[in-house]
Amino acid sequence: KQWYQRRVAITAGITKNLNLNTPLVSSPMDTVTESRMAIAMALMGGIGIVHHNCTPEFQADEVRKVKKFEQGFILDPIVLSSDASINDVKRVKDTYGFSGVAVTDTGNLGGKLVGMVTARDIDFIDDFGQSISEVMTPRDKLITANHGVSLREANQILQASKKEKSTDCDSALIPLL
Repeated sequence: KQWYQRRVAITAGITKNLNLNTPLVSSPMDTVTESRMAIAMALMGGIGIVHHNCTPEFQADEVRKVKKFEQGFILDPIVLSSDASINDVKRVKDTYGFSGVAVTDTGNLGGKLVGMVTARDIDFIDDFGQSISEVMTPRDKLITANHGVSLREANQILQASKKEKSTDCDSALIPLL
């Protein structure tokens, strides 16, 4: 029988209703998976399982720490130019697993931020050849902060705005939150 790479499935069933496409799972041992490991695993697309032999109070405290973790700045976001197509955004999603893409005038980090395109902008569009400039959220409608903003300040701005993403920019795109 011939072996084909595309037929290999590494999906793992964690529970009846939870599957991980890339099964990164830390050991459910009391000295292995505490909140710091669970956060690190989640940031890599995996899951950290807190040991069940710990006290319920300890387990609850560790889970609370994970849930309260505030994501940091994305220092090297994926960037496209405004003449890119929706198909390019879908390619980014397939390659990197996310579809929130900054749009700059040059298509490069450091270029002038002109907007942002997310899955919400493209979910119901059938023409994947359409330019993202037609569907993106323009810069004047984005939540931004001046360069040098602290992570705490940026998260407070996001919480007050009830948005999911923020950019740290004066005019040039630096990191995303």
